Parts: sequence; structure tokens; C-alpha cells
Amino acid sequence: MLDVVQPRLWDIDPVQLLGRRLGAEYRPIALRATILVIFGVLAVTHAELIAHDRRPTSVDPTVTGSVATAFLLLLVGTLSTIPVPSSVPKWLLPLGETLAASLVVGALGQSADQYVPYLLIPLTTAGLTAGLGAAFACASVSSLVFVATVTVGPSRPEFNLWLWLSLFAADAGVSGWAKRVLASQRPTAEYDAAYANAHRLLSELNTVARQLSLGLDPHTLAKALVDDIHAIVPGIHTTVLVRSGGARMVPLVGEPPSDLAESVVHDAWVSADLVRRGRNGATVVAMPVLMGERVVAVVALGASSQDQNLGEDSVKACRATIAAAGPRLASALLFDDVRRLATVDERHRLAREIHDGIAQDMASVGYLIDDITATAGDDSVKSRLRGLREHLTGLVDELRLSIFDLRAGVDESVGLARTLGDYVTRVGSQAGLIVHVSTDESPHRLPVATEVELLRIVQEAVTNVRRHAEANNLWLTVVVDPPRAHVVVADDGKGLGVPRPDSIGITGMRERARRIGAVLTVRNRSQGGGVLVEVLLQPVQGATSSSQTVTDPDSVRLVSDSASETALAGRQGGGPS
Repeated sequence: MLDVVQPRLWDIDPVQLLGRRLGAEYRPIALRATILVIFGVLAVTHAELIAHDRRPTSVDPTVTGSVATAFLLLLVGTLSTIPVPSSVPKWLLPLGETLAASLVVGALGQSADQYVPYLLIPLTTAGLTAGLGAAFACASVSSLVFVATVTVGPSRPEFNLWLWLSLFAADAGVSGWAKRVLASQRPTAEYDAAYANAHRLLSELNTVARQLSLGLDPHTLAKALVDDIHAIVPGIHTTVLVRSGGARMVPLVGEPPSDLAESVVHDAWVSADLVRRGRNGATVVAMPVLMGERVVAVVALGASSQDQNLGEDSVKACRATIAAAGPRLASALLFDDVRRLATVDERHRLAREIHDGIAQDMASVGYLIDDITATAGDDSVKSRLRGLREHLTGLVDELRLSIFDLRAGVDESVGLARTLGDYVTRVGSQAGLIVHVSTDESPHRLPVATEVELLRIVQEAVTNVRRHAEANNLWLTVVVDPPRAHVVVADDGKGLGVPRPDSIGITGMRERARRIGAVLTVRNRSQGGGVLVEVLLQPVQGATSSSQTVTDPDSVRLVSDSASETALAGRQGGGPS
């Protein structure tokens, strides 16, 4: 059976798009050049017929003038088709072309008579692109300049001047009217080619993504790349770094770079080429991950100078492996960025819908209850209405906090620990909780996707405390030392209750933790009551022994990786949702 190779998007579509782009750019100037060639041939033929009785060796000045006119008009037409920013008015280029072409044709006199029809091109362009007003403005300018140059010129034209002025006005009216007719036949929403291209690309991406062996998860693909490098150079220290906000290099897999490695990685990113540097017995080799000519990531390899594993042959094999992984990792990073932007946009849309819809309606109901309470005569009815009003006020407050949760995100200019601390302080204070925050954050950053997932886990944990815990105190402990992170949310409320069949809060937190390779633990605190939620992000190669412990503000002993799994499996009660 023959293997059918499916065409890849990056092998075909860029060529097709390039062809369309070149055709669209050069079509106007090609049209002008063709018309000028036709006019030039007619002018030369006409001049030769008139001067047939002259000597063959003489050069008719009319022919020279016709050729000069053609070159000048071609220069004017070329300048008028140069792409300009969208902020430039659409009528400006046609008006400039009209003015320049009128001066050329009018000033050169009889040698340019055959090029008078060229003036219809900028007039038509103005009408079709800028409308009726711009077309008549160009016709007026053309007529004034043309009449002035012809009147004061040394020779009179051989054509009917007023006939052509009438044609200028007619052409302006017809082209402006044609623009209105075409605009009325289009849909109400103007066609946007960018959305059509986006739909085509996303459709093809959906088809291609189903056929990928490793999916489109950047962390998974980066880990596979590290495994391939370790197969070539066993025991080498490998880090895959991507560029985040603020031009920071964030480890996707591996440890944060040292000062030496950081400078080498930066040079490799800027130069888009391999950079090798050594200092104090250590050697760092940084190799860019390329998608075409664009750098999407950098792989840093570190070894001692005595280690012969980083020889030329090993480096060459690593470069070939990294080159093969470039399209995979670039596609995964692009898809992850698109997914993140789509998620943020959807969360903001939901926040707007809640704010403009149900939140406003509930506030209106509250005002109506206030009016009914003020006019009610029975004290018992007033008391019940006041209770209803208090309950409704609580619901409105919950909606406002939900809107805040939907809009909250990770700011790439602010560290994760500060972001989590600010969020817990604001939400906990509004809920009447005493908030205790303890943070310890490295200057290095986690990947944006990891920080977002940790933020969502903390949001869900704090929401459970507000709604169900009946607590007085809320503790947040954040330790960030990429690629490791440790986040603890604890309260002194009533603890875990009986699990509900429809509870999805802890399930969602567990899914988010699994997505970033972290371990989630939810259990009752051993002292003082309440619930403890722990998220431990610790790569396998950097994991510590199971005897390691971390304490919260109340010296509550937390479980480590293996103990966390045991606690989750043996827990009898479910968490609030």
C-alpha cells in the first residue's frame, strides 16, 4: 500500500499567499504601464506619419517629447501606488497623481496630447476608493491645472479642450456613483479578509492537530526535546527557555539559567546562532530553536570543561535534533498563546455579560424591595423584606466577586507571589476574613500558562473559604523558585464536609494541577480546624525526599509528593465546592 503524504500548511499556503500579495501590489502599476505603452506607440506612430517627408536620420522632437512624457507619467503612477499607512486619507494619493499628471501633460504641449486620456485613471481611482466628493475634487483640480498650463503654454493643443474637461466631470460622476452602487450591494458588516484567513487557518490547524503524535502542549514537546538531547549527551544539564513579557527568558523545562548561562542564552536569541562560552571550569552552549528564520526558544546545555560530551560531534547532533523540533515547538507555543488569548477574551466577555445583565437586574430588584419595604404597613412583612434585601445584597456581592475573579489575571510585569497576595488580600478583606500572607519569590518567573493555572487554583480555594468555611482567618503561603513552586491556602473554618455528587470545585483544581505537572492536596488541618489546600510543583529531576516538610503560619505539617497522593487516596470526606 502506498503511503499518502498529507500536504502541510507551511509547505503550501505561504506560496499561495505570496502570489496573491504580489499580484495585488503590482496590478495598478502594471495597468498604468500598459496604457502608457499603448499611448506611446500611438504617439510615435502619429509623429512618424506627420514627418514622413523629413530625412530618415533626423529625430522628430515630438517623438522625444512623447517618450519623456511616458517616463514622467510612469514615475507619477509608480509613486501613487506605493502602499501608505491606513491613517492616510484615501483621496490623497489620487489627488496627488491627478495634480502631477495634469502638470506633465499640460506643460509639454502637443508632444503630450496623446496622453490626455491617462488623466482619467486617477479620477476613476478617486471615485472608486474615496467616493463622489473626492472624484469631483480631483476633476476640478485637473481641469484648473490643465487649463492653466495649456493656456499659458507655447503651443496650442490639437484636441477639443472643453470636450475633455466635460469627460473629466463625467468620469468623476460615474466612478463615484459606481462606488455607491457597489457599497449598497455588500453585506452590512464589511467583509474582513483577516477573519476569513483566520477561519481557514484554524480549520486546517484543527485537522493537523489531530494527527500530531505529541499534541500541542509546549511543556510536553519541550520535555520530549530534552529527552532526545539526553539520548545524545547523557547527563548533560539541559534547559529549554522561551521569551515571556518584558523580554524575560522563562524556563519551559529545566532549571533557571545562571548568570553565565543567561548571557549566553541572550546572545543566542539575538544572533539566532549557536553561542558557546566558558567560565570557572563550566561550559555553556546555547542553541536557538528556529521556525524558519524566527527564534522561538533557546536550548541551553551546561557541562564541566572536563566533560568531553560537548564535543563537536555531540553539538552537531544536538543542533540537528533541535532543528527538527523547531516547527513542533513553534506550533505548540503559538497554539498555547492563541488558546490563552481566547480564554482571557471569553472570561472578559462573561464578566461583561454578568455585569450588564443579571447583576443590573438584581440591583434593580433590590431597589424595588426597598420601595416596597418603605410603604409596607405590617412590621412582620417589613422584617421579612429586610431579610430578603440582605440576602439579595449578599448575592450581588457574590456576583461582583465573581466578576472580579473572571477579570483577574497574571500581569507579566508583576510577580506571581504579589499577584496572589493582592488577590487574596482584596477578596478576603471584602469577605470579612483576616488575611495572612507569606511570600518568597525568586526573581525568575514561571511560564505564563503555569502562573495562570496556579492563580485559578487559588481563586477556587478562596471562593470555597468565602462560601462554605465560615472561617475567621485565611492564610496564603507562596514560595516560587522556578521551576518549583509551593502554594498553600488554609483557613480555620468548619473543615471538609460530605462530598456532593455534583461537586466540581476540587475536581477542577485537581485537573489544573495535573495540567502543569503539580500535585494537589486538600485535607483538614490537624490543628485548629479548617481546610488546607496545597499545590506543589516540583519536577521529578529536582524532587526531594519524602521526609521534607513545610509549615504554614500555624505550624501545620504539610505532606510531600508521595504523602500527598496517599492523603488524597485515603481521604473520606469531600471538599466544599
